[in-house]
Amino acid sequence: METFKSYIDNNGKLAIPAKIRKKLHLNKGDEVSVKYTNSVLVVSTFHANIQKSRDILDKYEDLDLQKELKNMRRKDAEKNYTQK
Repeated sequence: METFKSYIDNNGKLAIPAKIRKKLHLNKGDEVSVKYTNSVLVVSTFHANIQKSRDILDKYEDLDLQKELKNMRRKDAEKNYTQK
């Protein structure tokens, strides 16, 4: 992990150093996500978020997620029906 010094301008914009932008192939207007947790800001690229999502879904490769969701909804509906 590398740490770079940056600044926040008068409009509240955080400057991302050119060296980092080049490494991440970020260009003017590219969308990033900013996450705030325990006094820490984490800035992620769109591609990093997609990869993280894919990694999570890969854990369920052997499951039919659509079928699992239908079963969960059916069980919830049955539970709600019997409670009335």
